[in-house]
Amino acid sequence: MFTEIKKLIRYDRKLQWILFLGLVIQFITCIKAIGFSNFDQHFSVVEFSSYQLGNENAAHYAFELESKIRPTLQVYMFSAYYKVCMFFHLEDPYMQLTMLRVILGLFMFGIFNLIAFHYFKKDKPRILYAVLLILNFSWIFPYTRTLYSSEMMSGLFFFSTIALYDAKREKNPSNLFLFGVGFLLCLSFYFRFQIGFAIAGFGLWLLFVEKKYKRLLPLAAGFLIAFLLNSFLDYRFYGEWVLSPVRYFETNILQGKAAEYGTSSFLKYIGLLVAVITAPPFSVILFYYSIKTFFKKYSHPVFITVLLFIIGHSIIGHKEERFLYPVFSALPLIIGWSLPGLINFYATCKKWIAGLIKAALILTLIVNTVLLLLFTFIPYAQTVDFGHSLKKRFGDKPVTIYCLYRTPFETMSGVPMVFYRKGVKNMEFIKISTPDSLRYLTNKDTYIATTFNEIKPAMTMLDSLGYKPVAWSSKILWSINRFLLAKKKSTVNDAWVLYKKE
Repeated sequence: MFTEIKKLIRYDRKLQWILFLGLVIQFITCIKAIGFSNFDQHFSVVEFSSYQLGNENAAHYAFELESKIRPTLQVYMFSAYYKVCMFFHLEDPYMQLTMLRVILGLFMFGIFNLIAFHYFKKDKPRILYAVLLILNFSWIFPYTRTLYSSEMMSGLFFFSTIALYDAKREKNPSNLFLFGVGFLLCLSFYFRFQIGFAIAGFGLWLLFVEKKYKRLLPLAAGFLIAFLLNSFLDYRFYGEWVLSPVRYFETNILQGKAAEYGTSSFLKYIGLLVAVITAPPFSVILFYYSIKTFFKKYSHPVFITVLLFIIGHSIIGHKEERFLYPVFSALPLIIGWSLPGLINFYATCKKWIAGLIKAALILTLIVNTVLLLLFTFIPYAQTVDFGHSLKKRFGDKPVTIYCLYRTPFETMSGVPMVFYRKGVKNMEFIKISTPDSLRYLTNKDTYIATTFNEIKPAMTMLDSLGYKPVAWSSKILWSINRFLLAKKKSTVNDAWVLYKKE
């Protein structure tokens, strides 16, 4: 397989450019995507790791610790990575996580592109080009590949494993290989239990489509061994024997803990899928043809696993965008299989319809490019990035910074991000509870850190006191907020600024 792919790339300049530019975008995104996309990614992995290693931490803020429902495989992996960093005296938390994003992002870039080549290397070149373009340049995909989250790790392990199985299944794979496939599938499950919907889809495919029942035993054996290994890891972490999948189901589903965070209609996920397959309006057309193609290729393992994964999540009341992250990098494959039908329709439809399709494509290219550049160069986690900016600005110099309501090392709900805070021990943060208290900070060279939403009622006062902004988490977002405020529109949360008294 690798020889064939290597040959394709060597003699196709377009493929070389697509992969090169995709790699550049991925690398820049890895560097710029400071922070995390959700509470769980940081507190249930990074802070859990600090808890495991006996370091100062904020793990107790995550209810998963007390309820013992968090699978710990990913925590162990981060702890091992952290120990390697410390062995080489790489102690800066920001640099540690930047390196992790680069490693993970480039690895995912390579794996998912290999999967795309595996399934489309024998198709017409324009189909392969389209799949690779969507995979590497759809606005949010490069960002999601930087995340050391349970969603992305489970998706990586699951889809790379079934692609590996698909590549070997016609060559009479050995029992050892099948054992390894089962083992890897269980690891994907222990990264995130909800990938079980996709695993169930793969199991149905094995039973009713492939029908090679002799392979089920070594697959099941590999899964069982990985299950026992992860049970042991959970035991070592929590100090008692727990079946974390069972506890997770009981707590979040039977006891309704997940529903406490809100419930949504299945339409939320449909809207999300339309939004991330490039961008509207052309993504609506791609989504329609993807559904249409399903009825022709429903027996394909990728189709059936993605479908069951989405259906399973749609049934669950509590919905978040990140829950679908595991299948994001598989969506370009589904689009690729649907493209021949769309291309045929475009070639045979009336001219005015073709004109509308072309106009939709052009508009989508513009919207997607703008969004891609925003996600590539502007960090999603503005608070974490601002903390990093303070570290770079002051270095090891002792400094006192007054903060309105919360510090840059706390979430919006006031939960401390201890892992990052340990990297700026030279900084003292003093919280102020009301904007009026800022009037009493009259000494020269006084620093105030706050967000746009928190300071906007007192901006005029700060100007009159001689405070000038000297640093922003994103000057672009700050300017956008100024524009929105002038238009009396809602402003963006977590756009940070550092003021200095002249």
